[in-house]
Amino acid sequence: MTYIEYDTSKFPFAEIYGKLVNHDTLNQIHMSKLNTYTEVFSREKDQSSVFHRIYYDNFESMFREIYEKFLEECIRPLYDESIVYQAIPTFRVHLPGNIAVGEFHKDKWYRDADWHEQVQEKNFFLPFTDAYDENSIWVESVEDKADYSPMQVKYGQCVKWDGVNLTHGNKTNDTIHTRVSVDFRIIKLSNYVPSMHGSINTKSQFAIGGYYKLMD
Repeated sequence: MTYIEYDTSKFPFAEIYGKLVNHDTLNQIHMSKLNTYTEVFSREKDQSSVFHRIYYDNFESMFREIYEKFLEECIRPLYDESIVYQAIPTFRVHLPGNIAVGEFHKDKWYRDADWHEQVQEKNFFLPFTDAYDENSIWVESVEDKADYSPMQVKYGQCVKWDGVNLTHGNKTNDTIHTRVSVDFRIIKLSNYVPSMHGSINTKSQFAIGGYYKLMD
């Protein structure tokens, strides 16, 4: 894993989302009147809460510009060539007593494994709150080792990691804090080939102009 530090005053993701949900302390949004969830999220429903809808409904107007500026200044310099990036980062909310993703998995289970091997896609975890212990992503250290441990990530850090090959998921959040985060994927342009598969949530085709965009 690679940890990338960034300036939250320049990229105030938490502040922006906090204004949208009218809650200054983002890791306490489970105390908001918006939180009416008593059932543990399933794989089919882990992208359908009101918190998700607020993010996706406001992405173009509130997040697109700052996200692409963040990529340009903090992520693009990690690569020595143009990159293909996930056009809309996937939103997660990990409420106390709940999970953020419905099952432990490898990303390649949902797509063509040969395609993944060719494009060498990398994952990036960008929390809007501190992510720790049971409110973070639990991931194995080596493929199929099953020695899961949580990513410990502060707000102001972004983590580059291999969600394609490493099994990962969530435990029930036993902390007193909600984790709010997004994650996105990057491919080197020289490795990129389009795929006829579509994303599990939006069904957007894995192609530039669909799920992905190009940054020179």
